[in-house]
Amino acid sequence: MADATQDRPPERRIDLNEAFMQARGLQGAGRLPEAQRIYEQILLRVPHHAESMTLLASICYQRGQDLQGQAYLDRAIEVLGQALREMPNSQATQALLANLLLARGRQAEAEAICATLQPQLNPTRAPPEPFVARRQQSLLAGLPPMLFNTLPKSASESIWNRLAEGLGMAQAHVSIGLFPDCCVLGPRAQALGQGGLIVKEHLPATPHNLAMLAQSGVRRVVFHVRDPRQATLSWAHFVRDDVSMRLMAPIWRRIVPHAEVLKRDLAAAIDWSIEHYLPLLLEVIEGWMAVEAAGSHGIEVLFMDFEAFRRDEAAYLDRFLAFYGIARDKWQAGRSDDAEIVHLRRGEVDEWRRVFTPAQAAAAADRLPEAMVARFGWIR
Repeated sequence: MADATQDRPPERRIDLNEAFMQARGLQGAGRLPEAQRIYEQILLRVPHHAESMTLLASICYQRGQDLQGQAYLDRAIEVLGQALREMPNSQATQALLANLLLARGRQAEAEAICATLQPQLNPTRAPPEPFVARRQQSLLAGLPPMLFNTLPKSASESIWNRLAEGLGMAQAHVSIGLFPDCCVLGPRAQALGQGGLIVKEHLPATPHNLAMLAQSGVRRVVFHVRDPRQATLSWAHFVRDDVSMRLMAPIWRRIVPHAEVLKRDLAAAIDWSIEHYLPLLLEVIEGWMAVEAAGSHGIEVLFMDFEAFRRDEAAYLDRFLAFYGIARDKWQAGRSDDAEIVHLRRGEVDEWRRVFTPAQAAAAADRLPEAMVARFGWIR
C-alpha cells in the first residue's frame, strides 16, 4: 500500500521575515495568543530580534501581563542600544530605540537621539512628487513655517487639512513618539524652519522641543486647544475602540489603560481617563501658557480653540492668517472645502455634560486650574 504522505507537498520552512509578518497580521487581527507564540519562536531562533520583543511587550500589556511586558520592553531597549553601538548610523534602529525610550519615560536618552536623527521628511496626505511640488510653490509664495500644535482629540486633524488645502501647502510631521511624549527631531525641525510647510503636532513645551524649534528658526507656534473634559471623553472612546488595538500603542502606559479597564464599559474608561489622561492634557496646556507668558526661546504663541472654530470658522481663519502675516487673498476657500475630515467622532463642544456622571463631572472640574478656566472661558 502506498504511503499517503508521498502525495503531500514537502513542508516549507518559512523564513524569519515571513514568520514575523505572519505574527504581525495575527496581532493586528486580535489573535494575540497565536501571535505571541510565533514571536516567542522567533526569539528562540534569533534571541536578539528587538522588533519581536517590542511587539511581545505590547501583547503582554494587552493581556494584562504588565511585568512581563515591561521586561520585554527593557530587553528590546538593551538589544537596540548594543546594535546602535555596532552600527551607529542605522536610522531605523535609532528611531525604534528613541520611541521605546520615550515610552519607558527615559526622556533625556531619547532626546539625545532625536537631536541628530535624520529620517527623510515624511510627506503627509500626498505622494512624494506632489508633496515636493506643493512645498516649492509655497516657498515661492513666501509662506512661512507654520506649526499647528494641538491638544489631542480637538478636531485638529480635520482643521489642519483645511488649513493646508486652503493655502495649498505641504503637510508633514517633525516629531516621533506619542502624546504627551512627542519629541522633535532636529533635522526635521530644520526643514520646517526653511518654510513652505504646515506641520501638525501634539508637542509638550519641553526644553528640548523649544530649543530644536528655536534653533531652526521656528518663532511662531499656534496652540489649538479644546475643553479638556471633552478631549478626555473623546480619548476614552478612542483608546477603547482604536488606540489599544494598534500594534505598538499599548507600550505607552501613560495614555493606554490597563487591560482590565479596557475589558469594562465606557464609564470605566472615562474614570481612568479623568484620573490619568486629563492631568496630562492640563500639564501640556500649562506648559505652553508658560511659554506664552515668558516668550521662552523667543517663541511667540497664539492660543486658538475648537469652540471658537465651531462658533465662527471665518474668524478663526482670520486670526490664524494674521498671526503668520498671510494676506487673506492667498486663501482658496473652494479648495479648503474639499479637505479630508478624519478622526472627528461627533464634533460636539460639550458632549461631556450629558455623558459624564455627576461624580465624573465633579472630579474633572476639580482638576481644572482656575487660571485656565478663566483664560479659556470653560464653565465648571
